[in-house]
Amino acid sequence: MPTSPTRVDAHAAASSSALDPNLLAPRDALYGSAVSAAWGARKRRERARSSDRRRKGQFKKLLWFKQPFPDNYTDERTFLDHLQRNPRLQPYEFWSLMTDATVIVQHVASVAIFCCCFVAIYLERVSPISVVSWASFGTFLAWVLWDYWMVQEEARATSSLTGKSQEKPKQPNDNIAGSDEAEDPSAGKEQPTIGNSPYPPNVDPVSSLSPRNQQRLATARSALLIYAALLGLSPILKSLTKSTTSDSIWAMSSWLLFTNVAFFDYGSGSGAHLPASISTNSALMASTVLASRLPSTTHVFSLTLFSIEVFGLFPLFRRQLRAKSRNGNIALTVALVTTAAGAVFATLTGGGRGAWIAGVILGSIVTFFAMGICSWWLIGLQKYKNEIYGPWDPARPIIRRHWD
Repeated sequence: MPTSPTRVDAHAAASSSALDPNLLAPRDALYGSAVSAAWGARKRRERARSSDRRRKGQFKKLLWFKQPFPDNYTDERTFLDHLQRNPRLQPYEFWSLMTDATVIVQHVASVAIFCCCFVAIYLERVSPISVVSWASFGTFLAWVLWDYWMVQEEARATSSLTGKSQEKPKQPNDNIAGSDEAEDPSAGKEQPTIGNSPYPPNVDPVSSLSPRNQQRLATARSALLIYAALLGLSPILKSLTKSTTSDSIWAMSSWLLFTNVAFFDYGSGSGAHLPASISTNSALMASTVLASRLPSTTHVFSLTLFSIEVFGLFPLFRRQLRAKSRNGNIALTVALVTTAAGAVFATLTGGGRGAWIAGVILGSIVTFFAMGICSWWLIGLQKYKNEIYGPWDPARPIIRRHWD
């Protein structure tokens, strides 16, 4: 008996509806199989057209023009295309880290040398006059070298300005301007005013001396002023903490020197600006309270002047030397480490030249290994750095300070 076509089509539709996941909605049970198949085909065509429309338009993270996407749409295909991991990562190098660590080593060695000098003066092992004399002589040599660097920088700046003026193209009206300048010699020269002066603060534009000589004279005047002020304040500083016990003085000075080491400006800039105020003030306060334990005003004057040279002037020279000469910076580090290690070992043991030599050898080895271990440790920690940047980060405005 032949099967009717209607029954066969219904059976095929029923079997297809049982296999097609798009025909599992409740409405498929209410309508016939043919209607359900037509409905599913229509939904598939609409879904295909919708996907085609979305493929034609490219999604952009902009809300000021109409797009065929909802406002909260996230493009899953291109969301992580602009993902960046550690975009500004600069791999550390061992010897560069060793060189950078000399900044910390130099300052810690300077503090150790100051403490050893105080102990030697307090126990009357050395004369305070010899300590401050050698320190003043070293400060003078450092100032001479710094002045030589300043002269070189000024000569380099003058030569660069001269080269730029020679490269400037000559305009057609230059002849007219030249005739006017010949009639008026002061034409074309910038006249200094009170509010806007092209000269440094200590330079008088009408003086017969050169600007460099005027700055040298101002430096000499400042040195004499500090010298005279310390001579007058030494009797007051000696009796400043007379009512305070020595145990309190040792504890206070220790914390002040620790504050000096912790808050010191270890930056690598070459500008001749003063160190951090908290660090410098704490060191000078420590030297003041320590000087009050000394027996005479000569001792107080010597230690105070020595502290100004170590904590106020010496950091400026170290920063400038680090910017000018890498070999000079390394040589200064070696000299400070050997001096501080020998002085600390001799102070702790109370020995002589043998203790000094042993301290130099032991301290140099310990310092070098400490610098190397810290450098390798920092290099090993860099692999754990995981800074992620992506399209979800807020935009960073670019401020143009100079217009083309």
